[in-house]
Amino acid sequence: MINAIGYVRRSTDRQEESLDQQRAKLNAYAKLKGWTLTAIYEDDAISGSDMQRPGLMQLMAAASDDPDVEVVLAWDRNRLARPKDAVEGMMLERQIMKAGKRMVYAVTGQETDQSFTSGLMGYIEHHQNGDYLRKLSRDTMRGLVARVQRGLWPGGPIPFGYDRLLMDGTTSKRIVRDLADASQVILAPGSGNTLETIPKGRRFKKQDHETCTLIPSEPPRVRALQKLFADYAAGKPTRVCRDELNEAGLRTSRGSYFTVQTLLPILENHAYIGQLVYNKRTESKWHRHHNGQSVERMDEGLEKRPESDWIVIKDAWEALVDEAIFKQVQDRRADSKTKNAHYRGNAMRSEYLLSGLMFCGICGGKLSGNTTKSGKGYKTRYYTCSRHSAGHTHECPKRYSVPAKVVEDHVVKLIRADLEKLKGDTKLAELVQKELEKVFGGKTDAQDQLQRLIAELDQKLAKLRDHLLALDSETAQSLGFYDQAQEANEERKALEAQIAACHSDMPSLPSAKIIRQRLADAFGNLEVVLASATVEEKRSLIANYVKRIKADHCCPVISRTMSIGCNMGLFCCSQNGRKTAIKQAFSRIDGVSEFASWRTVPEVALA
Repeated sequence: MINAIGYVRRSTDRQEESLDQQRAKLNAYAKLKGWTLTAIYEDDAISGSDMQRPGLMQLMAAASDDPDVEVVLAWDRNRLARPKDAVEGMMLERQIMKAGKRMVYAVTGQETDQSFTSGLMGYIEHHQNGDYLRKLSRDTMRGLVARVQRGLWPGGPIPFGYDRLLMDGTTSKRIVRDLADASQVILAPGSGNTLETIPKGRRFKKQDHETCTLIPSEPPRVRALQKLFADYAAGKPTRVCRDELNEAGLRTSRGSYFTVQTLLPILENHAYIGQLVYNKRTESKWHRHHNGQSVERMDEGLEKRPESDWIVIKDAWEALVDEAIFKQVQDRRADSKTKNAHYRGNAMRSEYLLSGLMFCGICGGKLSGNTTKSGKGYKTRYYTCSRHSAGHTHECPKRYSVPAKVVEDHVVKLIRADLEKLKGDTKLAELVQKELEKVFGGKTDAQDQLQRLIAELDQKLAKLRDHLLALDSETAQSLGFYDQAQEANEERKALEAQIAACHSDMPSLPSAKIIRQRLADAFGNLEVVLASATVEEKRSLIANYVKRIKADHCCPVISRTMSIGCNMGLFCCSQNGRKTAIKQAFSRIDGVSEFASWRTVPEVALA
């Protein structure tokens, strides 16, 4: 009985055959062939141009790892992939064949193989499948541009403060409003009566013939939006604006709490002065809009487009913000960007040694570096919860801060202490010696193989000598025995040279005493490394040793000076003239030494 696995896919829920129909056809084909279809992997509502689909990755893993599977079955080649480059589709098939499996397409009964015909047909079909999406992308972009030029909403999340008005031609059909709990309500345009409620987790989809524009949402949201712009223009901090919106019970169009990161795009959105701006950026895999035309992209990913390619439609809908206030907001945003310029790779140059390793014990969010400056100009480094800083106060209610220097010094102290224990660890020395013996033994095996080859050549030369003695010189010459003997002699000399090289490259195995001494020297070299290393090198060293540090919540203990209590485990610091003690628990449960992964590192807690 031949075991097979199948694959089904569709791009959206409104086109192509359903997954159930594809499964039924695969089962029917396998039954006809007498195969057992052990599993069917699927990808739903995912484009065939995405070569990292979850179901496809599971299929490829099963094809590579399961020795019982002999056949990979799909309904058609376009279900397996619609690649941008036809070679990518062929590489998928080649990977399946390389694993020793047969790739079969049920609709035609075609099976891929190594023949020229199969390769040519595969390339043509993969190119045609990709070309379908290429043409579809071009036509879709043409339709989007035409829609934008008419002043209609091109798609995507609706700006906070607006609702969607769906129209059929010039007739208003329905209003779609996002609610604070991530659900949606459908309203009648004239009366405002509720027609339907869409629960959380589902999104309303308009009909293909309907168009969309924006209208002001309910008055509380509009007033909150206008107050946000006015407050920011007047100089109010962004975090304060964020907190006021959240405390008022307002949420984003997806039902999430407002954060600084969600407020900044709102403050820079030209939609609030009635302008429709399209093509500021593109994520299209196939085309970009350039100089009024759809131009095919060779690259992929998010791309910011130059202002010369923007399509700007004024008075597309009713403005919610005065243009003068909007300009003040943009001026302040420009000043903020200039003042706080962020360069790519800034995090890698950060002076915080534990970036990416520290996590909040309350919400599980990462602790990020934060520097405070006193009135006298003194700077103090802290680690603070990034989730709280982003405005998720419902998950992390209090802004816990951990003194950076204290934590970093303590972690280095823990590493230093652990390395001190390893200096005289006899078990580690034994393991190192065993690893050296493996390396030494590997070269010995190579030498033994060369010796065996020489022995085989010696046997071959002995037989040739017997033939030469039994025949006259002319006959031996005509049969090529002299040439064979010369080639065998030259090959033997080459093998002897390789054996000599093995002898010269063979390291001498140090004694156990020398190994222990070298390990002790290496583990005692931490101070030298830290003294001469850059910040990036120090961070890399700590990251190799420590996997995760968790900081638990604070306790209300008061102390005057900064100290670490060995027994009580207190981090104490003075902050803003007020004596505060912070009780933190730092555990290295998941931390392992790069040099001592064989041993169990005990839990080390600093509370």
